[in-house]
Amino acid sequence: MNPAEIRTLYDYNSWANQRVLESLQAIGQHDFTRNLGASHGSVRGIITHIAGAEWIWLERWKGSSPVKLLAEPEFETVEIATRRLQGIDRDLAEFTGDLTQADLDGSRGYHSTEGKAYSSVLRDMLLHVVNHSSYHRGQIATLLRQMGAVPQSTDLILFTRMASG
Repeated sequence: MNPAEIRTLYDYNSWANQRVLESLQAIGQHDFTRNLGASHGSVRGIITHIAGAEWIWLERWKGSSPVKLLAEPEFETVEIATRRLQGIDRDLAEFTGDLTQADLDGSRGYHSTEGKAYSSVLRDMLLHVVNHSSYHRGQIATLLRQMGAVPQSTDLILFTRMASG
């Protein structure tokens, strides 16, 4: 992967997150916060997890290793969750916009939330985050369907078709 491809992938990730956030407009506050037994309980729990993972990895890449993810109460409503996730996506776009091939090919050290030290190739971590977010966006799509809502497609090919006009 080269820097341009990483930027495109993160443009896609932001676009897909936005489409999920728009899909959440079809559900009420009760359904947003209701524990449905999903991987992180509720739709809000999954959105919080996506945002928290994207944020914590960005912080790690910038040299900080937070000891915990973002807390679910920080994402009280769909509107608040939207603002928070959009802000994180803007920060990720800024970060990926400055990357060089040497950055992508290099390793960066960080600590997990449990304090364990790791070092990984930046390109691999960047790919992991988009893959992780895609996985959880799929969970949200399933929950929305179960509630009778229709989630917007977040397929990469749709993003590329729309981007090319």
